[in-house]
Amino acid sequence: MQKRQVNAIVDLAMLVTFVIVALSSLVLFFVLPSGGPGWRGGTGSAALNVFLGVARSDWVDFHEITGMAFLALMAVHTLLHIPYFRNIGRCLFPGKSDRGSVSDLL
Repeated sequence: MQKRQVNAIVDLAMLVTFVIVALSSLVLFFVLPSGGPGWRGGTGSAALNVFLGVARSDWVDFHEITGMAFLALMAVHTLLHIPYFRNIGRCLFPGKSDRGSVSDLL
């Protein structure tokens, strides 16, 4: 598999996990807040500890697991882009020589 294909798969997986983390955080913050129903914009129903048939504790687990997956994918994404980071000075300052000092980039 080419590096380009691996990068595309990693980027797509990052997008999916990011969307899941974002949506689950909205559910946890607005629908199933940690301070109990009615706190921080909750619905106010005393019995609300489940949303879409899923308990709050399961939402938290799902949020944390997908968050960790996102972090792992971000690490892989960063490793795949090491050549870019090595050459970022040339991208930012195209007229500078490659043998300049670090202070030339600042």
